[in-house]
Amino acid sequence: MSYELISDTQPKAKKAHKCAWCGEDILVGEVHRHEISKYCGEFQNHRWHFECNEAAQKMFDESFDEEFELYGNERPNRNPS
Repeated sequence: MSYELISDTQPKAKKAHKCAWCGEDILVGEVHRHEISKYCGEFQNHRWHFECNEAAQKMFDESFDEEFELYGNERPNRNPS
């Protein structure tokens, strides 16, 4: 498996987008992660809530071979106590 990061930015959304992890909206005006990459030869264009990206990174760190279901994961608690 190969992964190549092409672009990694933190823009303010000009229109609504779907988070790659949870599938919930990234709202207009919300700062988020926008990742353009190539994975196993396929281009990817993903946007993430920061807490969702953190959850995905944790999963990848624990098991790089594990794939996640696009838009099919639970959004982590945004304000942990």
